[in-house]
Amino acid sequence: MAGKDPELECANFLRVLQHFNQTHLYVCGTGAFNPRCAFVSTSVFLKSEHQLLSYSQTECGKGKCPYDPFQKTASTVVDGELYAGITSDFMSRDSSFFRSLGGRRVIRTEQYDSTWLLDAQFVRVAPLSETDNPEDDKVYVFFTERAQEAEGAAGKVLYSRVARVCKNDIGGQRSLVNKWSTFQKARLECSVPGPDGLHTHFDQLQDIFILHGKDKKNPLIYGLFTTSSDILNGSAVCVYRMEDVVRAFKGNFLHKEGPQYKWAEFTGKVPYPRPGTCPSTTYGSYSSTREYPDDVIFFSRTHPLLQESVLPLGERPLLVRVGVHYKFSKLVVDRVEAVDSTYDVLFIGTDSGLVLKAIHLPKDHGQSQEITLEQMQVFQHKSPQWLFVGSREGVSQLSLYQCELYGQACAECCLARDPYCTWDGHACSPYMPTVRRYPGQMSSVLSKQVMMVAEGNSTYLECLPRSRHAAVTWYKQAGENSDQLVVIERGILIRQAELSHGGVYHCQVEEHGYHWTAVTVRLTVWSPMADRLLASWSGSLHQSTGTQRWYEDVMALIHPGNIGQHCQALGYRPPRNQRRHGAITMGFYKEKEKGGRHKHEGGRARGGGGGGRAAGRKSRSKPQQRAPRSA
Repeated sequence: MAGKDPELECANFLRVLQHFNQTHLYVCGTGAFNPRCAFVSTSVFLKSEHQLLSYSQTECGKGKCPYDPFQKTASTVVDGELYAGITSDFMSRDSSFFRSLGGRRVIRTEQYDSTWLLDAQFVRVAPLSETDNPEDDKVYVFFTERAQEAEGAAGKVLYSRVARVCKNDIGGQRSLVNKWSTFQKARLECSVPGPDGLHTHFDQLQDIFILHGKDKKNPLIYGLFTTSSDILNGSAVCVYRMEDVVRAFKGNFLHKEGPQYKWAEFTGKVPYPRPGTCPSTTYGSYSSTREYPDDVIFFSRTHPLLQESVLPLGERPLLVRVGVHYKFSKLVVDRVEAVDSTYDVLFIGTDSGLVLKAIHLPKDHGQSQEITLEQMQVFQHKSPQWLFVGSREGVSQLSLYQCELYGQACAECCLARDPYCTWDGHACSPYMPTVRRYPGQMSSVLSKQVMMVAEGNSTYLECLPRSRHAAVTWYKQAGENSDQLVVIERGILIRQAELSHGGVYHCQVEEHGYHWTAVTVRLTVWSPMADRLLASWSGSLHQSTGTQRWYEDVMALIHPGNIGQHCQALGYRPPRNQRRHGAITMGFYKEKEKGGRHKHEGGRARGGGGGGRAAGRKSRSKPQQRAPRSA
């Protein structure tokens, strides 16, 4: 085909795959720009062989499947009828929303009418019931399109939309014949308010997930958005209530008026029954949309856009990521009955292959909070629940939880706040509501390390708590602060080791008021030059006389101020009658919360100072060390 890539475009790309009934799927493919559809028996998936369908076993896919495999499409099957949002022409210019299959006539949106749809990219089609009356059931479609009401000097502007039609809509009698007569749309807004009142909008809808709870009439609608600007690379997740969506469709209409033909609120008389109302013999006098008066049909044709936007919970996104190397692409939400409450767990796919796992915590006054638990990678061990991630290369299977990543202590497991995991008394394991668990001792696992470094070299003391939200504070016992100590994320970097850096370092972790020591590092700094001199002078040990120790003259020439510390590093302890209670030095180095600037602070406390001979004798008889000062 002229102008088309034979490998990337001229093939049969499946764009519609819907569960039709218990025995068959309804499948449509582009068919090398000749869309075809067919019913496929589900029994074929139980066999090892492939099923080949001849051309005569397929049917025309026009109005059901796009010609171009790269055009976004969305569809669903409701009561044996296919609802599909596609581009229905060869040139991909006619964005349309169709209903086909079943016993009724094919019905669609108005063709080539930019006030209905303009370059629409469809994302999701879903049936949603607003009332207990089945005659009032509607089908909702979520998409992104060019916004005529916002275009002008700003050029091309994209808006995310939500539209709806009545399931029992069969079009008008004299106008809108075989066209939707109840089609209406409203803006789906997801933005971050700024301090000056300006909003940063995420206008490109990528995915929709509808989470049904106990109230089937009021589900939560999770939307995945990205920015349409190349300057600000960002993604966001917004949550909407169904009642807020319904409220927007009960608002005022927009239309073009005035000498400059600008978009404005319609202030005239709205005909009865209100456009967009489903025909019902229970609550009205019309049994079909073909019975609607002409002024209602005409108003529906010329006023499909509502003025009010649908705002998210809290009027701000639940989760925002900007300035990262990826964008959100897919979203799945799972409601988990945990030990203490019910949580919505979000699994977010990205265009870089990462999968983010986060939880949605509802708060008072309609507010909410998001906690990112982890970035998931593909792993292969078996688990009773799986998350499937699809790409052009294939499908990957991921577990919903990795409880073993949260450590071997009760505190680390509980502070991770992963609703899939809980402490079973022995380990951090998947939570099973049917299993009775017994509380274990609240303890943490202390990692003890011994490190040695040559004087003048660099080294790194690492502390990696299991929780991503824990604050880390380093405590140093013995020695003094130095400019060579640099506190970085999750550790201390010693750029050029000195003998004074030797000592014991404690990494203390704090989260939600709970403190525990995660790592203890005993660092020894040794001098290569001193070792060579000590080896050459080792023969003088037996020849030394008097009370002066044999190595003090040598060490005084090399490091006059560090003799005692070097001896302590070598493990030498003087006799009891020669010991004196000297200075005790304690410092701490704190790592601030993620995103802040790191700094290290130190404090010095000395004991056994002046105060007379009596005080000196008292200090020598009862030596006491101060406890580490907290941050």
